[in-house]
Amino acid sequence: MNTRYQDATLQPGVSVPSLQVSDTSTWRIIIGLIICLGIFLRVFHYFNNRSLWIDEAYLSISLIKKGFAELATPPLEYEQKAPIGFLWAVKAMVLLFGKKEMALRLVPLLCGLAALLVYLPVTRWFLKPVGVLTAMGILALAPPLVYHAVEIKQYGSEMLATVLCLYLYIRYEGKMRFGSLLAWGFWGALILWFSYSAIFILAGMAVGVCLYYLFRREWRELFQSVIPFSMWLFSFAVNFFLFTYKYADSEWLTTWFGLRGGFMPFPPTSVAGIKWLFQVFYRFLDYPLGILWNFGPAHSSKITSLIKAGMAVLSLFLWLLGMIAFFRQDKKLFWVLTLPLVLTLIASGLKLYPFYERLLVFLAPVVILFIAKGCVSVASLFKVPKSLKYVLPVLLLLWPLYSSTDQVINPYLFGGKKNAAERDALFYIKDRYKEGDVVYIYWNFLHTYLYYKDAYGLTFPRTIEGSDLKNQAQNETDYFGKMKPEFDAIAQNKRVWFIHNRMLKLNIGDFDNHPVWYFAREKEAGTMFEEKFSSMGKLEYVFQNPYLQISLYNLNPK
Repeated sequence: MNTRYQDATLQPGVSVPSLQVSDTSTWRIIIGLIICLGIFLRVFHYFNNRSLWIDEAYLSISLIKKGFAELATPPLEYEQKAPIGFLWAVKAMVLLFGKKEMALRLVPLLCGLAALLVYLPVTRWFLKPVGVLTAMGILALAPPLVYHAVEIKQYGSEMLATVLCLYLYIRYEGKMRFGSLLAWGFWGALILWFSYSAIFILAGMAVGVCLYYLFRREWRELFQSVIPFSMWLFSFAVNFFLFTYKYADSEWLTTWFGLRGGFMPFPPTSVAGIKWLFQVFYRFLDYPLGILWNFGPAHSSKITSLIKAGMAVLSLFLWLLGMIAFFRQDKKLFWVLTLPLVLTLIASGLKLYPFYERLLVFLAPVVILFIAKGCVSVASLFKVPKSLKYVLPVLLLLWPLYSSTDQVINPYLFGGKKNAAERDALFYIKDRYKEGDVVYIYWNFLHTYLYYKDAYGLTFPRTIEGSDLKNQAQNETDYFGKMKPEFDAIAQNKRVWFIHNRMLKLNIGDFDNHPVWYFAREKEAGTMFEEKFSSMGKLEYVFQNPYLQISLYNLNPK
């Protein structure tokens, strides 16, 4: 039997019926292959078990050292922030399976797999088959979304929270039985304990539904809908006053995101504001959606630049067209999907939530629906022949498929700068450590070392954990004067291993370009120390990748 989607027509007091996807074996096979491929990518990189990245190490130290009660009483180590439900879930995995990376990443992996599976009925409800193919393909293949499914941070679970909120909408919206209203309220309230960003999704959903009933003067439905929405509000308030507000005062972090364009000019009515909106929507296509054709510097040319620009224009056009299509089809659906994006932008303008890279992963399922709806609309508006309906989905999925395949073949590419092989570097030193050696851990690598020291028992007979004294010094001379005790201790050894992160000049709590003398002097992090060690002895060995460096100095050269 060949069934197809039907655009639903609204009737007073009745929710939009579920849109039915084709049940043919061909469609089941295609969608099944996409999901299987998405599962494979996540499981592959999980078992590949790359070492922790900077931000992962920051959070992991608290997760392996603190108990449940301590995790519930901020601050966490290194001023980290994560929802209490996520912290407790990961801590449970640590207690069950140990302190190593795979135990820490198990919850994000399960969230990533669950998001794939739950997103399928969501896309089938909102979209025709071409749209389902597009939406599931982007979610399954986009390298940033794969990455966050195996990262020990909460961004992957935030995305799952969005998918669950959408699923709850199609499951309960319009059902006015008291039991259904309570169930919708309970599950939404529970999600808020596992996700900070879910409040944007749920608040947008609540406002959209209430406005719809208000404009239609459907008072009974409006008042009944208040039941689940008030439960969400109460849950958010309790969670905020118990936990979230303790994280709110981070002036340095607000400054950090501000310097990187994370906050919308408010209101965005100026030329600068409009330019900012265009830039952030453009960047959204690259991260977290991963659909821009980024050829990289090695393949940069006028042709590749034109292709990238063309894909950006096409994707933005489909995004806008999808929003228009939802508006024309069903204004309630339009507001339910659009208001979370609007609320996030407003929060950004008020400097309450940065509109920036990884913090936008939670919006990916919503924007994907818009883009996929745009693909469906192009086929309908321009009466595209059946054989050409899949051209746009193929164009959108080519780059995610290529990038994800490349990262399976070359796993060191996975995560880009976030795949810096810190664990391998420490084991490299351990395997070559000799009597009379000392290992100097630079301050910007210390958090990584502290994690591996605890999780793996990775210690050295003689180690100096470097101090970060740059903010206490007036200039380079003053700086090295304050560091003299550490250099005196180093000089008592035959050789020194120096390990540091080449990128990280800012410590937690630091402001960009402060102190001025330090940032003017350091070409890259650790430069001054390399020069100091060179004056103390002879460089015997150096290894570096774009993100870290190991140097071995003989302090007693013959």
